[in-house]
Amino acid sequence: TTLDEARGIVFVPLGSAAFDFYGGNRKGANLYANSLVALDAETGERIWHFQTVHHDIWDRDLPAPPTLVTVEQDGQRVDAAAQITKSGHVYVFNRETGESLFPIEEKAYPASDLIGEKAYPTQPLPTKPPAFSRQRLTAEDINPNSRFRDSLIAVLNTTRSDGQFVPPSTEGTIIFPGFDGGGEWGGAGYDPTSGVLYVNANEMPWILTMVEQEQEQPQNLIALGQSVYQGNCMGCHGAELQGSNFHGNAPELVNVAERLDEGQVHEMVRNGKGAMPSFAFLSDTQIDAVTAYLLKTKGASEMIVQTVSQQEAGQLRYNHTGYNRFVDVDGYPAVKPPWGTLNAIDLNKGEILWQVPLGEYPELTEQGIAPTGTENYGGPVVTAGGLIFIGASKDAYLRAFNSATGEELWKHPLPAAGMATPCTYEVDGKQYVVIAAGGGKITDQRGDQYVAFALPD
Repeated sequence: TTLDEARGIVFVPLGSAAFDFYGGNRKGANLYANSLVALDAETGERIWHFQTVHHDIWDRDLPAPPTLVTVEQDGQRVDAAAQITKSGHVYVFNRETGESLFPIEEKAYPASDLIGEKAYPTQPLPTKPPAFSRQRLTAEDINPNSRFRDSLIAVLNTTRSDGQFVPPSTEGTIIFPGFDGGGEWGGAGYDPTSGVLYVNANEMPWILTMVEQEQEQPQNLIALGQSVYQGNCMGCHGAELQGSNFHGNAPELVNVAERLDEGQVHEMVRNGKGAMPSFAFLSDTQIDAVTAYLLKTKGASEMIVQTVSQQEAGQLRYNHTGYNRFVDVDGYPAVKPPWGTLNAIDLNKGEILWQVPLGEYPELTEQGIAPTGTENYGGPVVTAGGLIFIGASKDAYLRAFNSATGEELWKHPLPAAGMATPCTYEVDGKQYVVIAAGGGKITDQRGDQYVAFALPD
């Protein structure tokens, strides 16, 4: 959340309605999902709200709190809240009224062909500023440096790729920018003297493939457990229990019985652990069933479940095959660079001033390929001296950029990737910049260090 202390307004960006990718059980716009809500900080009363995605079926939750800004329009200074999105857009609202400072158009998008799904017919997009991430992947956008370009194009030709807000499908739909943005959890930085917003972005395509689930009611505990797993766990841990590197690196569960017993699995499902949320909303029967399924409990396949409704089984009509980045065999993104960027957006004019790659793959740079940028997690901090400090990149550097031009001025390696927003502070007249170097997410590195920097005395 973000607090306007003087006005007593708290701004709350909300997530998506569940299930992320199929909404046959939640027809309509699904307010207040995907909405920025302004509340009276003392009473909690809603002042205004705006929904950035109607009936979300693309996991387009608002990724970060809005940034409080002041925008000059028609000679007037207007206090506003700037909200970044995973689709690569910035919405700018009057803090008090919720009125958009730039026109917003409801644009038409295709209907879904999934049984029971009713995609919303329009989506609200700002006319300014322009999107800070690319919006569509075509054959011309396929990575020209990949050794496997032909195979990438072959995959693209058998997958839907018609840009933002094309509904999920059983043949696969390109989500670009991907599930992790566009903008992400690090949020944006802001320079109040210039009215410029600084935001880093991902440009990774993902492929979302929906699968229709069996509609027959399970007849035994193992079958019920498999159904509960498919409805609640498969998206992160995979259809074959293989795990994934999304949502906190979900571990593989093929041989989970070798490291966890029945009580431990039951407790973890009930209470969650680490990045895994609690599934306390599941009934005892459902948790017993998914535990039996994962541990292959002896005799569970003979234990008859007498009355199990489709809801009890945890099923919707469709699930998905997991979070799958569209990459080549070498692991590089299917799209041509840049794969991660740092952007400067003039909020007074609603224009992008500059965009530069953020991060690099050293092995590609050595081959003479210009820095490509990398996926990045964590935001920028802006100083009055004209610098932007940001970690975030996969290559585990902290960097300083010229805030006026985007020129990279300095970088320093970190013990693990700094996937957090740096902070700056002053002690005895000396300024420091510090970042948490935790790694994880898209790297094999793990760290537990805070690394501080300062100019020499």
